[in-house]
Amino acid sequence: MDVSTSFARLLSFILLLVILSVNADDVCVKRSACSCVFPNGTGIDLSPSAKNSVYTSVNTYESKQNGTQLDMSVYFYHPCYDVTLAADVVKPEANNTCKSYLSICRHKFTLINTNNKTTDTFVRNGEAYDFLGSANLSEFAPNGSYIKYANLPSYSYVYLVCAETDDEFYIKDLTEPNEIKLQFFSRNACLRQIDSNRSVGSTLLIIFFCFVIFYLVLGIGTKKFLMGATGVEVIPNLMFWTELPLLVKDGWAFLISGFRLPSRGPGPTTASDPNSYDSI
Repeated sequence: MDVSTSFARLLSFILLLVILSVNADDVCVKRSACSCVFPNGTGIDLSPSAKNSVYTSVNTYESKQNGTQLDMSVYFYHPCYDVTLAADVVKPEANNTCKSYLSICRHKFTLINTNNKTTDTFVRNGEAYDFLGSANLSEFAPNGSYIKYANLPSYSYVYLVCAETDDEFYIKDLTEPNEIKLQFFSRNACLRQIDSNRSVGSTLLIIFFCFVIFYLVLGIGTKKFLMGATGVEVIPNLMFWTELPLLVKDGWAFLISGFRLPSRGPGPTTASDPNSYDSI
């Protein structure tokens, strides 16, 4: 394998590292309970949608024929932070786990028609309030399409739909009891620019790899074409890079010894050079 082939492979490997570092996984990183940001600075922020009142959505299911019994569930949702539902929203029922701070709650009850001839004689029965999620136990989908709230062993998903309308909250899918899927329509769910620049770490990483490429290309080119070096000798500062591990080892040993020189072994002593390291 000639030097040009080795150099081409080395350069290709370094370029691959740069590409991987610059184009990292396109993941929407969570900033808060209702915001996330992609590496390019765009993201989603539902903070303007957070308000004092909660969003509600109702699901009705006719569990018996002729409308004699209706199973109903009302879902309450508050983005960004946990709230306590008002007393007129959550009744002090015995079967109630929505008394604490939360982001998602479900109110289930049954309407029973006590008179089949009249549609206005429904009586509520079997009421229950179920805690479904907290802002402290939430995470964004990698692509920012939903927020997942943990209520182990179950999960609640709020899918974010970009819509140029007022904020609206709907039920998406309830077929899987342990994976409740809801939808939140909002203009704040649209992707927009949040960070104007890359992070400091990404910028430093790009600068570092650009410097490494420049150093290798300039050094190898100089030693090969101007100095006539061949083989591994084309690597710039080869002696330094070869001795670097030993230098690091010696420096670490010097550090952990309390910046003291190692003790001398038995043997004749000679006058040291006043300009040497040992004379310090």
